[in-house]
Amino acid sequence: MYGVPYSVRQFLVGRKGAFTMLIVLMQIIGIVIPLVGAVALLQMKQQSESTIRLMLTSLGCMVMNSGALLMAISQTEAGAAMALKFQYLGNALFFSFFIAFLLSYLHIRIPKGIGWTWAALECIVVGIYWTDALQERFIGHFNYVRDNVFHVFRAETVQSPLFLVRYSIFALLLLIGLLIVTVRLFRSKIKTERYNLSRLAGTQFILLISLAIQILLRPRFNFLPILSSLSLVSLVISMLTDGFFGVMDSGHEWVFAQMDNAYILVNSRYAYVDANRSAKVLFPELENVRPGMKIPVQPHKILSANVEQYELGGRVYARKVTEIRDRSGVAGYGLLLEDITAQRQSAALLSDYNTRLQDEVRRKTEHIHIVQNSIITGMASVVESRDNSTGGHINRTSRVVRIFSQHLKPYAEKKGLSPRFLHDVTKAAPMHDIGKIAVDDVILRKPGKFTDEEYEIMKSHAAEGAKMLVKILREVDDEEFKQIAINVAHYHHERWDGKGYPDHLSGEEIPLEARIMALADVFDALVSKRCYKEPFTYDNAFEIIGTSLGTQFDPELGSIFLGCRDELEQLYTELSDTF
Repeated sequence: MYGVPYSVRQFLVGRKGAFTMLIVLMQIIGIVIPLVGAVALLQMKQQSESTIRLMLTSLGCMVMNSGALLMAISQTEAGAAMALKFQYLGNALFFSFFIAFLLSYLHIRIPKGIGWTWAALECIVVGIYWTDALQERFIGHFNYVRDNVFHVFRAETVQSPLFLVRYSIFALLLLIGLLIVTVRLFRSKIKTERYNLSRLAGTQFILLISLAIQILLRPRFNFLPILSSLSLVSLVISMLTDGFFGVMDSGHEWVFAQMDNAYILVNSRYAYVDANRSAKVLFPELENVRPGMKIPVQPHKILSANVEQYELGGRVYARKVTEIRDRSGVAGYGLLLEDITAQRQSAALLSDYNTRLQDEVRRKTEHIHIVQNSIITGMASVVESRDNSTGGHINRTSRVVRIFSQHLKPYAEKKGLSPRFLHDVTKAAPMHDIGKIAVDDVILRKPGKFTDEEYEIMKSHAAEGAKMLVKILREVDDEEFKQIAINVAHYHHERWDGKGYPDHLSGEEIPLEARIMALADVFDALVSKRCYKEPFTYDNAFEIIGTSLGTQFDPELGSIFLGCRDELEQLYTELSDTF
């Protein structure tokens, strides 16, 4: 009795009625049970639609039992009348939210119009009970009498049609829900789900019995509040042990509802099962589709499509279909539509930026190469302008190397050379005599033959050219080209038999690019007019080169060079006006 208000304690002691004590204790228990359930639900980390509705059901049960407790301890008729109003308020909240919870948990959807109409009617019923004039008119006059056995107030009235119709509707809805739960219970193969469904069926059964007692037996006292609390016992125990609304229910439902991506569930026959909020925003027609109905045309088309991406409403979605299997095979399919519009736009912008950046880099690189080539060619032209004996030599040898390179492609492939090799040799050809910048003008411009001393100075242009190119090309990133250019300048006067200069290399010790340049250089010297000689005929020039294969020139390269005769004669015929 400790903790009970003094007035209540005096009342109970004064009455000394065991039945009175029993009724009060029952109503206190009726308040505690849903209170514990509500607290358990509040402590859950994720609140789904079902958990919120069950929480409101528990609050309604608490209000209904609080009204019953007030009725049990009331000392006046006015107090009993107010207690009855609280009972019916709690009654409306309890049954409305419990049926709403049942629909949510079983994934049964009703039209919004029906839901709002039902809520409005319940509000009207509560308003009637709370307004004395309307209560007298639609329900009847209540007589509050103190029971001779239980020594508590009870309300006496003739049950109105409104009372009977309302409770009959609740009973019918609960019966239909019980049948659905029972069918799912026997069909389910998941142990946790079977436990939950069995507890839910027990709750519905107790509520059905309670309504049947109120409608058919019309007991002296309203036992519906306490029986409603007792019906929640199994659910409360499950919540406390994390059985009900565990990962299989509340967590799964919460994740499903909160997904930003659209998700649609269908059975193996492509009949609608469920869809989350995002899917209904994307496909508004899903709002009017009920479980078991055929899904709308657009979702069905996407589900059946054999594509990874799908455009819809100006946006792009990644389409993912997952089979949902049970022991008997494929039970259904899940369609996930992930909005990747932003990623696609970002990828397109990045691709466009990369393309523009690559184009800009290519243009800058080409410009740098053009500038470098212009500088190098310009320096070579300066050398040539100082040499009276070799007018046009740089231009002609460069074009000879270009023709020679075309014939060397099969050879280069056989030797495993890179496709760029011959291009780089052609590009380096104008620089082969750049070392002559270091030779004194007196020697370089001498019209006759050189003395031995002068010839040694002239021969130094090969090594000097290599040194100069090392410095000139140090900022060039293309290492392969740099080495080819340096080798062409350094070794184009080496001989196959080792009697050349500056390092007396022989055979394949001589870099390939220098061996190629040597043939072009000598050929131009033979067929061109110099201050100290007349040009050789083409027959004589090719004969000299042919007899020098294996001594001065690489025999394999020389044979290929001889095959260029027709093109070389045509070239020099076109250039005949320049020398």
